[in-house]
Amino acid sequence: MKIHDAEGCWERTKIAPIALLLIVALCLGCGPIGPFSGGRLSGEDEAWLADWSGVSDVTQIQLETNPDDPHSVNVWLVIVDREAYLATSLLIGTEVPEEREWVRNVTADSRVRLRIEGKLYSVRLETVAEDSLKARVFEAFQIKYPEIEASRGEAARFFRIVERGNRSTS
Repeated sequence: MKIHDAEGCWERTKIAPIALLLIVALCLGCGPIGPFSGGRLSGEDEAWLADWSGVSDVTQIQLETNPDDPHSVNVWLVIVDREAYLATSLLIGTEVPEEREWVRNVTADSRVRLRIEGKLYSVRLETVAEDSLKARVFEAFQIKYPEIEASRGEAARFFRIVERGNRSTS
């Protein structure tokens, strides 16, 4: 009779982290976990923030796109002149930003939800088109996230967070 099967034990221990990850995902309301996207975000609904400066120290937030079939990801956030901005693909990756699912979703429907420290904000994203504003936003990202290389600014697309009922021009 075999008392200890080292190989079988090893196989079971490889499965345990995957099972734990699935349990954590279910407990977190199917939001994103690290680099893996998720579904609908959970949290407390909050009113629009006219001044986003209060969340300027938050380094990572969650973004939910596609209201009909929610898709959520972790993203970075910066504040410039009390307005909040997101960006695509500033650190790593070879994909052009338009190839990312969340960017395609925003292009099709700009209504999104943000989760910042457990609070949910129903907002819209507008593409920043003005070159001088893009440069200021990219500089803010480089200051907050020093690991970003200067060359990544050309590949990024920037979005301003706006109130759902407000349509402004970028």
